[in-house]
This record gives sequence, structure tokens and C-alpha cells, in this order.
Amino acid sequence: MGITYEVPVVQEGDKSVLVTFKNEEGKIYQRHINVPYINGVADALQWANFLKQHISSVTYKASVGVITFVDPASANNANTVEPPSDPQE
Repeated sequence: MGITYEVPVVQEGDKSVLVTFKNEEGKIYQRHINVPYINGVADALQWANFLKQHISSVTYKASVGVITFVDPASANNANTVEPPSDPQE
């Protein structure tokens, strides 16, 4: 089965969304992924490409031990910190 992911619906104006990746053991890894826009509208094609690239990256990083999947019931998931709203921060 490998690693799968769940993506929330992108709401108008979202700069990023929290995507949850799940491994075969049911453990999760979460990361915020930036939402691409063209002329103020979310770009669905680029968004699909972003997700494809991220699943590939997460799969590779998990295979070499760079990232760790955690039990979703765990109270402390360090991967869920909201990124700064201003890129200059």
C-alpha cells in the first residue's frame, strides 16, 4: 500500500493547508503545503503537481529515516506548527 495522504479542501485565500501522510502502520506525518495561485485563483494543476512531489519526497525521506511518522493519538506532533503568514518573518 505504501504512504497515502489526506488533503483538506482548499478554502479561498488559504496560503497553505495541513496535509496528513499515513504509512502502512497507520502512523502519520503532517506538513503544511503552500497553495499555488494564478491571478488570485488556486491553480488546480499546479496543486496536483505539488501533492505529487510531496508524496514522493515524504516517501523518500521516510525510507532513509529523515522524517518520523507518529501515532495519531500522540499528543505531541512537532510537524503541525503553522508556518508564518508573512514569508519575511
